[in-house]
Amino acid sequence: MVEVRTIAIVGGGPAGSMAASRLMLGAPKPHQRRPIRIVVFEERLGWEKPCGGGLSHKVLQKYPFLLREAGSANPISKMEIRAPGDESMCLHLRKPVAIWSRRELNHYLLERSREAGAEVVNDRVISANREGGRWRLRGRTGSYEADYLIVAAGARCGLRNQLAGAFKAQDFLLTFGYFVPGRDDTLRVEFFESFEGYAWSFPRSDHLSVGICGKAGQAGMADLKQRLSVFVARYGYSTVSAPVFSHLLPALDAETWTGLKLEGPGWALAGDAAGLTDPITGEGLYFAMRSGELLANALLAQSSYSERVWNEFGKKLKMGAQICPKFYKGKFLGAGVTTRMVQFCNDGNIISNLLQDLVEGNQSYRGLPKRVFRTLPVLLAEMAAHSVGKRIGTRFAQHG
Repeated sequence: MVEVRTIAIVGGGPAGSMAASRLMLGAPKPHQRRPIRIVVFEERLGWEKPCGGGLSHKVLQKYPFLLREAGSANPISKMEIRAPGDESMCLHLRKPVAIWSRRELNHYLLERSREAGAEVVNDRVISANREGGRWRLRGRTGSYEADYLIVAAGARCGLRNQLAGAFKAQDFLLTFGYFVPGRDDTLRVEFFESFEGYAWSFPRSDHLSVGICGKAGQAGMADLKQRLSVFVARYGYSTVSAPVFSHLLPALDAETWTGLKLEGPGWALAGDAAGLTDPITGEGLYFAMRSGELLANALLAQSSYSERVWNEFGKKLKMGAQICPKFYKGKFLGAGVTTRMVQFCNDGNIISNLLQDLVEGNQSYRGLPKRVFRTLPVLLAEMAAHSVGKRIGTRFAQHG
């Protein structure tokens, strides 16, 4: 008899699908000694999610197979950022952001794992117990067994809480928004005074994801709705009959990062279930896909998954958690950080180039403070020159 090792993946989103695809591509084949059976459990088989759906140039470079599906995404090269006090700037992106409907992206990645050889079971796993080195899983429509368990079903999944404990309330962003019919050519982000979050409009191929996020415990639903209504009115978005969404997204604080547990005997967490999102932006697609891939590589090599995550991006995300309150609520040269960021972009090229690198995924948080302070003298000179130029222009317009 050929010995078969079964790996159960609970959750068929980007993290679970990427783990399944990579495991199947690297696993021994049926005619070899120890083939691996990969089973992905997903209840919805492709679904929409309250998320912008933006994939940066870094993601597209890392996973070029997504470029072959570019027809499902909307490439956006124009980004508008509005700061508190109504100062705004427009960034013409060097590398477009590909904005996907999450229904399309989730479906594509799940089908890709199926084509690689993974089994996809349309069921929701509601309990898991480990007995004699094997997992016994109970779903809504059946019972299953596995040797190894991967949980990739979201940050509030019961299995995640069972294995590693629940996240704290302050480890989440509360979101609210609409899927607005229509098309647009501009990605928009708006910041608010002393508010840890932002409003957004991400134009997908056939609708807009328009929403807002705020730190749980600091922002309530009524506050989010009021701020978003101002944003919606400013740009004339019609939310009449538009589908509404609300969701909690992981955005771990620095203390949680210090004790974060990603794996244990016979199990591991990936994607949102592992809390692997950017604490400042809430972006999680890249980290979901990459964590699934890193987990599969660790299993195939019989090495530490936690170390791979920590060394590749865990340290950076922890630093993002430390920077996050300062970014949203801190002051720089007498004004809010986001206000100064927009002003500096309008006054010169240095911060504009920095933002381009951040959007493209080529600037880490670790090197960010050093880069800002290294270029500060030139930045201030650019601001002064721009300010003088504006005053001369104003006087010339007044006096001819």
